[in-house]
Amino acid sequence: MNVVIDENLCVGCAKCVKLCPAKILFIDEISKKCKVRNSFRCDGRKGCERICPAKAIKIV
Repeated sequence: MNVVIDENLCVGCAKCVKLCPAKILFIDEISKKCKVRNSFRCDGRKGCERICPAKAIKIV
């Protein structure tokens, strides 16, 4: 799995971070945008895609 974050769309709400069971998502302190630690640990269930209000996350 590859988790792709569109930083232009991300609003930094952290809903995806709280939801992620693998804890691979985090909010960057400088940009205040979601970032990915390790896409290979993604479970592929796409919960982060569904919960993102800005539709900034895609799992491919």
